[in-house]
Amino acid sequence: MMRWNVKTIGIAVAVIVVLAAAGYVATRTGSVFGSQTGTIGYVDMQRALNAHPGKAAAESALRDYAQAQIADAQQKMKTMSPGQRQQLQGQVDQSILQKRAELLGGLDKDIRNAIQKVAAQQGINVVLDRTVVLYGGVDLTDQVAKLLSGK
Repeated sequence: MMRWNVKTIGIAVAVIVVLAAAGYVATRTGSVFGSQTGTIGYVDMQRALNAHPGKAAAESALRDYAQAQIADAQQKMKTMSPGQRQQLQGQVDQSILQKRAELLGGLDKDIRNAIQKVAAQQGINVVLDRTVVLYGGVDLTDQVAKLLSGK
């Protein structure tokens, strides 16, 4: 289940602002993309992540790391006050989030590179996340997944 966080909301707002600005420019100048058609594509990032061959290893490493951090914290919490426990829990949560970003960051970079290659091959000018597309566009997800998986 996807949890909305400040980063996700910020990205969505930024995309909306950029698209609104592009629409304004298009109405003023006749075309945002000059002589190009302005084709927009989209990718279901979750499906692309699921297709990445390194996903299982990254998830396993994250699970092992989280379990070790939690077990260590539980031992320490036995002798702590409630305030100290809460502080330690916050530190463990932050540590797990940092490890997640570290492990999945490389996968994200691979996915974005694959998206860029597929978009260039298809003549796509703009690629959005599927979650911000309400209508239209070209779905590039299957091609990105094939490129990532090497099939």
